[in-house]
Amino acid sequence: MIQLQSVPGQPVEQALVVAPVERDRTLEMQPQGQDWLLPLVAPTAILPQEVRIGESLPAPGILRLTGETASTRLRLDLPASVITPSELRLALRSGVDVLTGSGMLQASVNGADPVEIPLPGASDFTTVSLPSTALVAGANTIALSVRQPHRIFCGPEASFDVWTEIDLSSSGAALTANALRPDAEGFAHAVRAQLARSGSLDLLVEPTVDSAVLREASGVMIASLAGVGRLAVSSFYGLQAPQYAAVALVASERSAVSYRRGASGAIVLQVEYQGDALPDLTGALPMLDAVRPPTARIQPGQATPLSDLGVADILGNTHYFRRDIPFSLPDDWLLLANQKARLTLRYGFSRSLADGAILLVKVNERTVRLLPLDRDGGEILPPLAVGFNASLLNPGRNILSFEMMVPGAPPDQACPIRTTDMLVVLADSTLQIPPSPSMTLPGLAAPFSGLTPARVTVPAEVASDVELQAQALRLASGLSEPLVPNPAVSLSVIRLGNLRLVPLDDAGVTQRQVQDLLLAARPAGAGSAEPLTPAPEAEAEASAPAAPAFRLDETREAGAVDGPGILGRFGAWIGSAFTAQGRLWRDANEFRQTAFLGSQLSLPEWMEGRRGDALLWRPDPAQPEALWLILSPQVAVDTVADRLEGLIANRTAIGEAAVLRADGTWDIWTPIRPPMLRERLAGADLRAILGNYASWSPLIFTLALLGLALLSALPALIYILATRERRN
Repeated sequence: MIQLQSVPGQPVEQALVVAPVERDRTLEMQPQGQDWLLPLVAPTAILPQEVRIGESLPAPGILRLTGETASTRLRLDLPASVITPSELRLALRSGVDVLTGSGMLQASVNGADPVEIPLPGASDFTTVSLPSTALVAGANTIALSVRQPHRIFCGPEASFDVWTEIDLSSSGAALTANALRPDAEGFAHAVRAQLARSGSLDLLVEPTVDSAVLREASGVMIASLAGVGRLAVSSFYGLQAPQYAAVALVASERSAVSYRRGASGAIVLQVEYQGDALPDLTGALPMLDAVRPPTARIQPGQATPLSDLGVADILGNTHYFRRDIPFSLPDDWLLLANQKARLTLRYGFSRSLADGAILLVKVNERTVRLLPLDRDGGEILPPLAVGFNASLLNPGRNILSFEMMVPGAPPDQACPIRTTDMLVVLADSTLQIPPSPSMTLPGLAAPFSGLTPARVTVPAEVASDVELQAQALRLASGLSEPLVPNPAVSLSVIRLGNLRLVPLDDAGVTQRQVQDLLLAARPAGAGSAEPLTPAPEAEAEASAPAAPAFRLDETREAGAVDGPGILGRFGAWIGSAFTAQGRLWRDANEFRQTAFLGSQLSLPEWMEGRRGDALLWRPDPAQPEALWLILSPQVAVDTVADRLEGLIANRTAIGEAAVLRADGTWDIWTPIRPPMLRERLAGADLRAILGNYASWSPLIFTLALLGLALLSALPALIYILATRERRN
């Protein structure tokens, strides 16, 4: 309340009294009356962000189906307290290369008869209605498939030109504004809708929120999200209000949990806390189903069918087709020598594929077999053994890929209508990986495999920095729970301004070197009004007379001088051979680099000249489970979380530091360290153990064998010398 008139007997300077502002007052306002749209939910956490044949998520909330044929399965949760809708809304748009009049979308709700919808032309998103009587309260499955031929061309490149996008945030079931009640059930549906729209759930806090309370509340929310979406710590006074759901953390004189409807119509879970104690949130937050299913694990030494990896028969019906099959190996599996793994492939292809059609079998992006598909088709072929080096595999997550490319016949005309499948890979194909001794390569991968989201924190010295806390919490919400958690492993997240907290001296790195690594490079001369001063060598070259650019004598070039003699040329060759540009020096340097598995550069030398957006590091050897993540000012936290999740899953961080480059890949610094044996030496594993050490360092292994040979020859030499002396 604001008083504008003075009170008799009260000083004028005390007449203006401002009542305290209720932080949640907007949450008590009535909704604006717009309809709700419970959006369709896609498994966004497992979809690639780059465009691929089939499903992809090129932009938040935009599902793209690419290729002549593609399909997806979406989910829609309907509350039991509302009248079941009789139709769905789909917001669609197709590419300009889709043949008009022939593009078609088929939609089936809960296995009912499919309904065909013509694809819209090349324009902005168009909303179409899908009538359905098969919708039920609870979970609904919507299966969508598209048929979208190219209007001009045919071939692998043309497959990427035909696509249809679905705006998930504008597709779903329409409900009235008050259809969802502000209670636990309504909030659960609102949370799913909010995650489908924005990919994150807001936690509204004050700038002065207690850091311990913030961490505790965020931990409960991250566990509830289960990797389905990210956690966004926001202010009560933000410009953009949540549309469907949010959680408000309010300091109060009591501890209580309640549901309210906000001004935008969103259902808000209001958590009031007293002091540093949160109320019991059990049952207040919905427990979402994790969308990242655990990667199927292969038992080394046994033939594993693809069906055990969660794969049905693979059908490829686009001129460019790719299917990735992830699988995992034990964390202590390691083979660096030439042991062989084997894929027993059962496949078939159409008889009418064009000349030049091929199938590539890949392991971790390395092609291990090229198979022709332009002859002997029309049936399932006999099993084919595809052998490949087991050293291509990593402990942890690996990917087996099938990639098909079929040229158009002809490529400059629309593809003919097909009546047969182009490729099939049967699910009873098997993959067999050889066993290995229990060994690991030292590095960040071992502690990373046990990192839990709850252990992603900020240092205690900057715990009051709410913005940094928000970045760390959003990063933590993008990580999955490990199969075997290790509570001793921690990841401290800081910015460049907090480098004083990092034990840099233990690694021999300066703050300036880290800043040069993570700050964007400035062009030469940028930001400076001073002219560039040429180097003395450049001045000398500029002052030297220019060589004539003409030739008048057939036997002698203008300005030519007598060349050196034989001794001069020999001396020049000897001198240049041992310089940094000489051949002998280069050969010796290459031999030195291949003598070990790892980098001979120190960390400061390795960082020189590199640029990145984030530095992942283990600076203190005395604390191997204390990890640090330093963020650059220009980095997006969601990008770091996605790339960090992939680095953990693939277990490729076998070094001590990793730099996230601008293209989303990691540069890893791997010092020279031998593999570690994690079991007692056994005779059955001796060959594999020696093979790992020999592959890690052929030089040391060769020198060791030579040393053993000399030692074994030493007794014979002593015996010969002794017998010769007795004869004499």
